[in-house]
Amino acid sequence: MFERLFEKMKSGPVACGECENCELKDEIQALENDESCFEKLHEKEKRELLRLLGQTGVDLSPVKMQIVDAFLRLEGHLSVDYLKERLAEAGLDVSASEIEDVLNLLCRYGLAQKVQLNGQGPWYEHMHLGERHDHLLCMRCGKIVEFENEDLNTRVRETAREHGFEPVSDKCTIYGICPDCRKSQSGSMPLPMVAPGEKVRVSLFNGGEQIRKRLADMGIFIGQEVEVLNKGGPIIVSVKGSRVALGHGLAQKVMVTPISG
Repeated sequence: MFERLFEKMKSGPVACGECENCELKDEIQALENDESCFEKLHEKEKRELLRLLGQTGVDLSPVKMQIVDAFLRLEGHLSVDYLKERLAEAGLDVSASEIEDVLNLLCRYGLAQKVQLNGQGPWYEHMHLGERHDHLLCMRCGKIVEFENEDLNTRVRETAREHGFEPVSDKCTIYGICPDCRKSQSGSMPLPMVAPGEKVRVSLFNGGEQIRKRLADMGIFIGQEVEVLNKGGPIIVSVKGSRVALGHGLAQKVMVTPISG
């Protein structure tokens, strides 16, 4: 019921179905006040949570209900620290563990889900009934963009069945570089700024002959294409099918440029 509503809200404010000319009038019930559609949806989810808590004999303290309200007022991918800051701005001093307990409770009751992408997170996002989306993740700045593509979803399910699997659920995350990062880092940058999985071309070395010789001994030359594999300790890159480890000091002297496409 909410798919078109979510899509329209992502592109700007929309009517809630009350107005005579509302495009969504035939898709959602007429509502009796002038709150936004999301506010009404979140209020409905809060009522459902209270009903579920009553059915399972669970009580939440007034403070924990304030944490619930804070989560329901926000959309997107929310971290514990982000919610803690928003609650502090509202004058509520709560611990990170208390917020995490509430968020995990919301996950258990089907109102939220925990998301961890590329080893980052966790984030918590609303689990609106009837909504299904996948993610684009920028490997440089960590920006997450939600998207919906029914053709992609259909193809994923078809692929599963081609391999004898009956799909139950699926989530797609596409890793890449967002437009802002591509624009700001379109020129040369030090190798440590490159995201794992990204291929770049060596453009120059910041150093003298000794640095050049040391890198040449590793098989790294100007004009060469390399792929960053890992940055957890030394920077591991793939060079002509072999793995090479560079310390951060040496890697800082290797300037590279992104490879388009």
